[in-house]
Amino acid sequence: MFNADEAPTATPRGVLATAGRSLVGLIAGLLVAALAGWRFGLRPADVLGHLRSVAGWVVPASVASSYVVLALQSWRWHRVMGPLLGLRYRDAYKAQIVGFLFNAILPARGGDLLRVQYLGRRTGRNRATILGTEIVDRWLDWWGWIPTFTVFAVVSHPPIWLFKALGIFGGLLIAWGAGMYGLTHRGWIPGEHTMAGRILAALRLGVTAFRRPRVWVTALIVAPLPWIWEAMALAVLGRAFGIPLSLVQAFSVLIAFNIAMVVPSPGAIGTVEAGGTAALQFFHVAPERALAFMFVYHFSQLLPGMAGGAMVLVAEGEALVGFTDSRRRTPDTKLV
Repeated sequence: MFNADEAPTATPRGVLATAGRSLVGLIAGLLVAALAGWRFGLRPADVLGHLRSVAGWVVPASVASSYVVLALQSWRWHRVMGPLLGLRYRDAYKAQIVGFLFNAILPARGGDLLRVQYLGRRTGRNRATILGTEIVDRWLDWWGWIPTFTVFAVVSHPPIWLFKALGIFGGLLIAWGAGMYGLTHRGWIPGEHTMAGRILAALRLGVTAFRRPRVWVTALIVAPLPWIWEAMALAVLGRAFGIPLSLVQAFSVLIAFNIAMVVPSPGAIGTVEAGGTAALQFFHVAPERALAFMFVYHFSQLLPGMAGGAMVLVAEGEALVGFTDSRRRTPDTKLV
């Protein structure tokens, strides 16, 4: 049984290993951006010109939009875990923004695991069960693409590549959902009296949220809201750069740079810019203008989100390095 009080502090070797993985991911993201720039024939002077001419309201509006997206994502996760774990919306929001901070530092969305660690430490709830609810929430996050796209496809004309991309992704989500449904089927757990068996049982308890009608309502109504909001934000902010985007075009850009984020760059640095610029070029936007827009949009959301996560940790006495708290600990926070 693993108790949070016994969690070791970060060693220099562990910090160096984490930094090394982050550096490798960052190099991969920047390489993607460099290859995209070479492929598009970008002229740096023109990119800088577009950056200098950006309207003063764009950055504050983008920052505000990022916090709205975080609020909607937290609401979605709270609908999954709230009834199961008895946690408050405030708990979900703080964990979400802490996870945002560490996703900006660690590659391959490592912050998602650390938000489980954070929430377990602060609330004393079982971390394996929290992880189970997060698996459901991640499915809901990406499932939100499907109803959003369906509405846009009815009222507009999405590009063909978007049909293909979401068709493939929809198939993967169906397989993922079937796996969660199978995991929650009552039955014997191998080694159920061992530590591994107890962890699996607790994880399965969290995933059982997938079978609840409340989650299916969330999948149809709540899960699309962050994507719809962000598509609207992209459409509005794009006009400040002379980029008139319809909602379906903005949604296409959003999907493109999220798909590009499969390259495990910390904070999606380089991948968001490359994926968004490629999609905007499809809509006949000059690459220099497109890159300037994606750069401002990305970093005006990335940096304030990181600052918010750091403020939450500092306010609660957590150490940013090592993620340990010598002053306030929850003695009953257990993995199993």
